[in-house]
Amino acid sequence: MSRIFAISDLHTDYEANMEFVESLPSRPDDVLIVAGDVSDDIPRLVETLSILKAKYKEVYFIPGNHELWINKTDLAPNSLVKLFEIVRHCNAIGVQTEPGKVRCLDGSDVWIVPLYSWYAGPDDDPKNTLYVPGGLTSWKDLTLKEMGWSDAYFCKWPPLKRRASGSCPSLAQLFADMNTERLTNDYDAPVITFSHFVPRPELMRASVQDETEIALERNIMGLPSPDWKEKEFGTRFNFSRVAGSNILDRQLRKIGSMIHVYGHQHRNRDRTIRRVRYVSHCLGNPRESSEGITWGIATWAGPKLIHGHC
Repeated sequence: MSRIFAISDLHTDYEANMEFVESLPSRPDDVLIVAGDVSDDIPRLVETLSILKAKYKEVYFIPGNHELWINKTDLAPNSLVKLFEIVRHCNAIGVQTEPGKVRCLDGSDVWIVPLYSWYAGPDDDPKNTLYVPGGLTSWKDLTLKEMGWSDAYFCKWPPLKRRASGSCPSLAQLFADMNTERLTNDYDAPVITFSHFVPRPELMRASVQDETEIALERNIMGLPSPDWKEKEFGTRFNFSRVAGSNILDRQLRKIGSMIHVYGHQHRNRDRTIRRVRYVSHCLGNPRESSEGITWGIATWAGPKLIHGHC
């Protein structure tokens, strides 16, 4: 019988973050959701997930954008081939990438359902984008390459097959299509879904409560209250261009999810919208976590308990 914890954006290419993972306590009866962005290096990804698998009864994982970068050591010819290679590695070490049922401490069951995803841009998929013209800050609204967005350089995509209608799907639609079978499964217990990317535009902007949580996190860490707002911290471009896709929200609601875990934005959230609880619990880069911007990491001393009793 298990509790369910969640975390994302471990980015263990930073040695400080790898040390953080190694220092986490063992919870051999509990389950951990890892919502992407561990490492673009497959050996480091496998090493990190293996450490977590040794600490938890089960680990559920979905790749993020960093995992799909093609680096100099990759044998995969493109990012889609690398995605399926990562799934094979996860299977080999016992990390779950398929839906699974978990028995909780109170004897009830819950399904954990990973959802593949990518972001919809304003140019390639205006119907499904979370793009906000001008962004959430005063920074210039640049194209992906102008803002130095690494995916534009390190992700490599094969030619996308046209649909029967003759249209070519966006990457967001292509990844969403990978979830088709998961949307039609007969789930006989409450469902927790998770993805890497952001499912709703409201989640990009900090609430008053989020700003309060940052101040509380900094207090726990022995830091003074911040003299800046979350949106002013480290943002140099219009993140809404690459945030996520509203396809995700349609899919998780079709499944009947009660909790959706996501990552990517390195800004933490715990918010209920139209009866679904959305949780982002990113570790982020060492500067973000050391400044308390990814609030909750110090409070929970690692992954956040999202279902089950303390």
